[in-house]
Amino acid sequence: MGRVRNSGSSGAGHRAGPLKQANKKHKTGRHRSKGTLDTETRGRVPSMDSISKRSKGMTSRAERKKQAAVERMKKMAETVEKKKAVGGMRGAPICVALIPLSATTNVDFMLKFILSNVKGFGTVVGQSAEGAATHVKLSNGKNIMLVKPPSNDIWAVLDTLKQSDISLFLMPILDEISPEGLTLLKTAKEQGLPTPFLAVSSSFTKQEERSFLKSIQKLVPTDKIFPLLNPGQISNLLRMISVSKLTIPRPWGLRSSLFIENCVPYHAIDQAVLHPNYVAAAPEDGHLNLLQVTGVIRRKNLNPYKPVLISGGGAFQILRVDVTPMKIPTEFISAEQLEHDGGEVAASGLPPRFFYDPLAVPQEEVDTVENNDDEMRDDDMSDIDALSDNDYPSEDDDDDDDDDDEDDSQSQMSMDVESESGAGVGTSKKKKKKAQTKQGLPKGTSEYQADWLVNSDGEADQDIIGSDEELENDEEESEGDDYDDNQEMDWEEEKRQVQIRKDAKTEAEFPDWVDTPLETLAKVRFQKYRGLQSFKNSSWDVNENLPKEYGKIVQFQNYKHVYKVVLGKKVADDGPGYIPIGQRVTIILKPLDEHSSKMVGTIGSSKPVSLVSLLRHEMKMSVLNFQLNLSDVLKNKEELIFQVGYQRFSAKPVLSEVSPGNKHRMIRYGQVNQSCMATVFAPIVFPPASVIVFKMAKGELIPVANGHLFSVDPARLVIKRVLLSGHPFKVSNKNAVVRFMFFNREDIDWFKPVELKTRYGRRGHIKEPLGTHGHMKCSFDGQMKSQDTVLMPLYKRVFPKWNYEPFVPAFTIFDSYQKS
Repeated sequence: MGRVRNSGSSGAGHRAGPLKQANKKHKTGRHRSKGTLDTETRGRVPSMDSISKRSKGMTSRAERKKQAAVERMKKMAETVEKKKAVGGMRGAPICVALIPLSATTNVDFMLKFILSNVKGFGTVVGQSAEGAATHVKLSNGKNIMLVKPPSNDIWAVLDTLKQSDISLFLMPILDEISPEGLTLLKTAKEQGLPTPFLAVSSSFTKQEERSFLKSIQKLVPTDKIFPLLNPGQISNLLRMISVSKLTIPRPWGLRSSLFIENCVPYHAIDQAVLHPNYVAAAPEDGHLNLLQVTGVIRRKNLNPYKPVLISGGGAFQILRVDVTPMKIPTEFISAEQLEHDGGEVAASGLPPRFFYDPLAVPQEEVDTVENNDDEMRDDDMSDIDALSDNDYPSEDDDDDDDDDDEDDSQSQMSMDVESESGAGVGTSKKKKKKAQTKQGLPKGTSEYQADWLVNSDGEADQDIIGSDEELENDEEESEGDDYDDNQEMDWEEEKRQVQIRKDAKTEAEFPDWVDTPLETLAKVRFQKYRGLQSFKNSSWDVNENLPKEYGKIVQFQNYKHVYKVVLGKKVADDGPGYIPIGQRVTIILKPLDEHSSKMVGTIGSSKPVSLVSLLRHEMKMSVLNFQLNLSDVLKNKEELIFQVGYQRFSAKPVLSEVSPGNKHRMIRYGQVNQSCMATVFAPIVFPPASVIVFKMAKGELIPVANGHLFSVDPARLVIKRVLLSGHPFKVSNKNAVVRFMFFNREDIDWFKPVELKTRYGRRGHIKEPLGTHGHMKCSFDGQMKSQDTVLMPLYKRVFPKWNYEPFVPAFTIFDSYQKS
């Protein structure tokens, strides 16, 4: 039946209902449609030839197995070559450091005993002029260098361990290690310990060996003790050293280094020794203050264009490199060899391996030396924009910062802010009073004893002197003591350490609590502080109010990129002019800074032992952040000694929390067994770099922390917090009248926008001041309790001070460590 049309006279057409079908539109999205592609090709047809898997880069399973086998064999061959090079003719000798673990260990005698009994298994082929390094060639073809660092210098021992492949610890008898020896072992393990060996110059039983190894297993991971009583035992020790697998910490294998066998000042009287272009460009005295060192290139090939660092001596530039033969000591020369050449290896007669020509330095090796603003700009680095003179804090502000940062622990007891003149007057009065009261004290009484002995009425003579019998008894007791209190006990230092521990305990219980001063307006005292809605989420401008020192440093734009350029896999280990591993060379060095120039003048009193090639940018200054694990209480901005990789310096770090956010709270005291971050100005160091921190106390050197380099980042925000506390005087539901936070109406109006917090978790704000004595009405988000405490947090960014000092005094091992 056909469709019936409406034939009505009205002429109205069909109207679609709501259920009419609506087809989805064809949308190609980001891709072109087939019609568009046809229009673009215009009928052109591509080639239909089949593409093989080989042309696509695809290989069969059998071919992939062959390729894997070839790669495996290649890596095995490289490993074998490396093993052959260690101690072989094409590599550096195996460096063995002789380290004593007790004050009674005679390293010189044990070294002579080893060399005198090595004839059956090896031959002495060379020895440095001062006997610091002795080269021995074993019968199995391996070369060993026995190194004897100055055993009374802790820095020399640590630097020698960085250059060594084997650490041979020596003891006269198998007995309990002294506290100094244990401290030395702990410090060596924290910085990175090479393959350890333990030798004893006396007999012992198996039971004694097992118990001793068990006691030191965490410090010296070895399972055998080698006795040194006869030539057979000595040959067994040397054979095990020559065939053992060497485990060298990764930081020490990233750079070319050299153990300094001989180091003397050098004056190039004949300027022909140096390159003519250098002589023409250098000042008149540029060839006088030089240094000459001798040693064997280790770890990696030496790039002579890069500056080098002598640990404890500063940075130097290489001017000339010569191959140097070794001299055999007369007592180790056979009669035939003595008649033939007099015991000295024939000179090679080769020309110098390197001449420093300032006009021929490769562009990629150019690196800035001085920290000038114009020289700091580089492709990989940029300066932090210097502030204008108006933006820099004034000298008065800096003085306020010092008082505020360093003396807040004392402000918890009394917040009397004194001017410099007032402080000076008070100090002078105290000194006069002490001088007057000390007149009646017996001879030898310290200030600490005088503070307790002198009474307030001025009758010191009657109370202190007492009867003659008491004085005689005191003298007899003092004669019976093992030490003199006045000579070996620094009471002032003892008082300071006790006070630090008390303040640290108080700070742990009430962190950042500060009393509002009575004599000074709070808005003046805390004018550099601000309130934050949220310490975690509130923004803080990184480049705001930067100190002047930030104009002297550099900051990486892309740290990961710079790290890959400096220490990436594509960095060349060899190139034109490089000095290969194993070459014994004499290097003439020019100091690059004031510290290294001073070191050349004092070379007779202390001998450096380690020379290492610096990486790119490591001559520049920046802000370094170290993550530390504390073993003792540390005060913020306390002077400490840092050993960061091969660098060693003293500084006063700013301590802060280890937190994941972009702002990190400064801490006034680092607690024992706590992790914290230390921020200092120092030369740039690339990770991995171990960090060991020492503290000087009563003339002793005490290790107080260890850790690693966390970042090189001047933009890290270290925020100092102060908490102003108040007491709820009257409580009514969510409202309270708070007192003791401020003491005048003007301060309340000034800090009214800052949010309040309580110890029980309430949040609130100031509604209005009440009266003129510091009472204020506050409103909170919940029910208040009368035993609660109202706190107002204020924040300020702090920066480290420019107190970097590269000179670190020498310390003896067995006399400087604290006995525990």
